[in-house]
Amino acid sequence: MHDAMPSSTGLSGHALHKWLTGRWIFQLIREGALLHKRYFEQLPDAFEQGITFSAGTGFLTLKECVQPANAGDENEAPENGNDTSNADPLAKSPPEPPIEEEQRFCYRRLFLSPLNQLLLLNTYQRIGRIWPRTASKIIVPVEQCLMFYLNQIAANKTPASFSALLSMAKTAAALEMMPLLTHYASKTDIALSLRPSTWQRLLHRNVLAATAMESAGDEVYLDFQTPTLARTTASDQLKQLRQLQRCFSASLVGQTGRREAIANIDAFLAVSNNNDVMVTLLAKWCQKLMQKGGRVKSRLAARSAATYLSIIARPLVAHSQAFGDVSSASANEWEALYENVLNSIKPNGDRAKTQNRLCDFHHFLVDTQAAPPIDLENTSGVKQRVDVNIITPAEFRRALALIDASQQPERFRTMQKLALILGYRLGIRRSECAGLMLKDVPYLFDHDAQDGEVIIRSNEYRQGKSYSATRRLPLWLLMPEERKQLIDWVKRRQGEITTKQIQKQLLFCRGGNGRLLLEDKALFHPIQTALKTVSGDHSLRYHHLRHSFVTFILLRLLERVPGELLPRTWLTDDHRTIAMPNADADISALAGLAPQDRPSRKRLWQLALWAGHASPEETLSSYTHLLDWVLGQALRERFNPTLSIDQQFVLLNLQTKTALSSWRNRRKLKGQTQASELLQYLTDDWKKYLTKDPLDDEWQPYQAPTENPLDNPMEAAFDWPEATTIYQSLRLVEQQEQRNVPLDDAIWQTARRFVLDPEQLSLWLENGEVLMQRKTRRTNQQFSREDNRYDRSRRVASKNIYQPELERCMAPPIKPPVLREAGQFFHRLLDWHQSQPTVAEESLITLRNHMQRSTGQLALPDAEAINCVRELLRPLRCFQHVYLVVEVEATAKEKSIKQHWSKATGIPHKRIDLIPTPSPSGRTRHWYGNANLKITRGHYSEFQQPLWEAVRFAAFMAMLVLGLGDDSTSS
Repeated sequence: MHDAMPSSTGLSGHALHKWLTGRWIFQLIREGALLHKRYFEQLPDAFEQGITFSAGTGFLTLKECVQPANAGDENEAPENGNDTSNADPLAKSPPEPPIEEEQRFCYRRLFLSPLNQLLLLNTYQRIGRIWPRTASKIIVPVEQCLMFYLNQIAANKTPASFSALLSMAKTAAALEMMPLLTHYASKTDIALSLRPSTWQRLLHRNVLAATAMESAGDEVYLDFQTPTLARTTASDQLKQLRQLQRCFSASLVGQTGRREAIANIDAFLAVSNNNDVMVTLLAKWCQKLMQKGGRVKSRLAARSAATYLSIIARPLVAHSQAFGDVSSASANEWEALYENVLNSIKPNGDRAKTQNRLCDFHHFLVDTQAAPPIDLENTSGVKQRVDVNIITPAEFRRALALIDASQQPERFRTMQKLALILGYRLGIRRSECAGLMLKDVPYLFDHDAQDGEVIIRSNEYRQGKSYSATRRLPLWLLMPEERKQLIDWVKRRQGEITTKQIQKQLLFCRGGNGRLLLEDKALFHPIQTALKTVSGDHSLRYHHLRHSFVTFILLRLLERVPGELLPRTWLTDDHRTIAMPNADADISALAGLAPQDRPSRKRLWQLALWAGHASPEETLSSYTHLLDWVLGQALRERFNPTLSIDQQFVLLNLQTKTALSSWRNRRKLKGQTQASELLQYLTDDWKKYLTKDPLDDEWQPYQAPTENPLDNPMEAAFDWPEATTIYQSLRLVEQQEQRNVPLDDAIWQTARRFVLDPEQLSLWLENGEVLMQRKTRRTNQQFSREDNRYDRSRRVASKNIYQPELERCMAPPIKPPVLREAGQFFHRLLDWHQSQPTVAEESLITLRNHMQRSTGQLALPDAEAINCVRELLRPLRCFQHVYLVVEVEATAKEKSIKQHWSKATGIPHKRIDLIPTPSPSGRTRHWYGNANLKITRGHYSEFQQPLWEAVRFAAFMAMLVLGLGDDSTSS
């Protein structure tokens, strides 16, 4: 009866309004386009919003608010009802930008079949773009409109309930439509649609004009400035936390209040020496929320930042007392800490809200402290918040070009491009990319053009989320064009290794640091900056490369012929070149599956296998965002009937059949006509019912930025190689010398392998030899270990010893965290030398003249020398990490001596210790004794002194490259 297009004769007013909307709703159900009650609740708003046309079809946009308006930045009502009409205009929050507003919603794009579009247009023309309402202006429920229509056309055959009708429609759709699409239409919270701005980026390759990348994000960047590990208790830190919370006064409102709160936190951090790591990080996080915002808001109000803090701060501080060192904590340790915080929530607490704030806090740590990324959002028992976004093929190519054109060192550019390619082409997780090892890229040297794969598996750097995370990804199928770039990088990395442990080396690392993970600042942060720049979307993250991989590969697997679901315009870059691999091939057949024209569930399982999921359920629910388009294409094909003259008369809203004949004659239509053909002549009729894009005036074609945001994102001294690269190059020269290779040949071969300047390498060899031969006045070695000197040649030549002492270089620290910090210190010292060469050289030379390899202290002659060496600790953010151990006579007055040294050096009394002089006479040259400087984060009596090891090696390498080994360089 419905398919015969019954007329609404005899109905008018409210009844006609309900009948027309009921007819359109029934057609949606009849087609299987919408089969879940929750989406029908969103239908009235979508109906009144209007229709959008793009990619040759029309759609409505259903949306559900997941975060209330201004939830993160609201202005509370004034106390005592005081009038605020004359308040400072700065106190009012600015209107929410459309790009931020859309991030508060989940979307479902409802693509309409040709027949459904005709029904919708007919409804709009007859009753306008207004959903039926009661006399009190309340929206009539969808179910009521539907049942009214069904009662009018089939009073005796009406289904028992709305749910029963949906159940029958699902069964009918399953017989005619792909089961995947039936499942999609009948479920919520799976395969969420792209946000409107992302959809526009995909269709038109434009960017938002008003979203230039901001460069002020480093205001709160801690840059490995680990706060003092104070020996405090949980109660002490909770007291400090309360002081932090007092920085947010109840009177802080708007822009003025935001500035005051930031200033209060600065004062809190400046005057307090009792903050533990977590309290300091929480304070910096609050500053970042107010300055740069979180994952939704661009900037938060002071009250909102205080609310975020109150949700997680207390349990986080309490549980962090047994956490350990922030800089070396693993992903598993972070997850365990957050799980303890979540488990401490009372039964009536909001676990989801706490988890979301923990996610925000950890994103801050990833960006500022190089903390390992974790998957907290997948914690069981909490509703997952899917971050819907993709990178288009054009944006992928733009990001590669932006990285390549930057002024970063060549090594970092190469690694960033490869990490971007692996994320986009293979869909690997951020932690999986960072933890890839050379052994995970096997078979690359075989001559078979179709060989090569990347193996994702657990190793010492990361643990897989589950057994399904272990997988093999075929390079010849998923990234054939970029495969050679990966091969060349693996060959280069293998050439850098001077030991037998080739297979245990990381794929991405600093030169000579093959066992240390590369920090996010050097690898992932530039990639994300590039993605944000080329798209205009500041919410993009590395993880969205994985969403893009799953989204596009699924459409490729579902296509019956190439290009059926992925239009060519979506796959091209700005130069109209195809930017996707195997675009004209049947990738199902290439993957060993059934050909494209045969249905097979194995395609979904293959996609889940490539994504590292145990089943297609998680893949489809969270990572693919174009199933709405696939369903729309299926409906477009199935519900494009040939319409009779009577059906056309009902749909075209003409008064008489004579008018219909005239309309058809003017368009040269004869006999029965397909619905899609009729729509071609109704383009102008839609103009009154089109939805307005709030960002319509802000789109513009992409233009490469005049100033590359990736230029010099790191310290200027990053133009120097890594300290460990220099060490490894010196070691390789000495290894070749042991095999009787002439020195000049050894230098040339080593320089080529490590991409160094041979003359510079030769100079380093000379400087290192001078430094290693230095001795103290008592003929003790300053930089060499006495017990290693006579066995040095054997150790250097051996490939089984990790990092031994060389003839021309001291041995680096063994522990990875210490070696990582030494590398940071090395570059900071070079930065310091570049800005203040005279002061830097004086401090380094003073340190050199009083260093002794066998001891962990510096015996300095006077306060001037102590202050000179301490200047070196200032750029290392270690200025306060010292003790002064003073050798005194037995009759010395402790208070007077401490006052003398404290006044002369600025070191507080509590960090000055007095000990009896070891002199046989029991006398000292001066009444205030002889001072020894101890550089340490803990107590100088502890056996392990990682800070001193890092400072010593960094200072040695800085002196080596600056040529400060000879006494002729002394002041």
